[in-house]
Amino acid sequence: MISKSKSGLLSLLSTIFVLTLNSTVNSSPAAAGEKLPFHATLQGKANPVPTGECTLANTETGSGVALHLGKWTWSDQESVQFLSCPPPGSAIAVTGQFVMVAANGDEIDGTFETSGTFDPVNGVSVQGGYTFVSGTGRFANVTGSGTIAAHGSAAPPFDFVGSLDGVISY
Repeated sequence: MISKSKSGLLSLLSTIFVLTLNSTVNSSPAAAGEKLPFHATLQGKANPVPTGECTLANTETGSGVALHLGKWTWSDQESVQFLSCPPPGSAIAVTGQFVMVAANGDEIDGTFETSGTFDPVNGVSVQGGYTFVSGTGRFANVTGSGTIAAHGSAAPPFDFVGSLDGVISY
């Protein structure tokens, strides 16, 4: 049997542990502008629509897992420009805006610029840079940038996989 004084000490230590854990979980490690590593993977579907002889408009949706977000969803709007056109060649430049939404609804908004290839047999491959420009919730003061890369099918259903690697501050 635990004595009353030992029971009180255990209760006090338990309370201190819970309060410490709660403050650690609910605090932002980058609140002071600290740059932290960022890595995200995603998979999804694209919806390209021709808008001219040498351009496509594309909207994408997907989901993935990321440091600092956990499970998240992705949506973007982008413009694809065939660089040697007409006729359309295989070299492309892609620019766009994206939204990453964490499971709790907090958002990170960003932009990207990539270049790559469009091949009807081997698919689409792009790589370039991204920048976080704004956010909501715990990401209200987000900044960061890095490399974005993706590979996808050039034919329906236009599946793709991608990754983002860089830094984040929030």
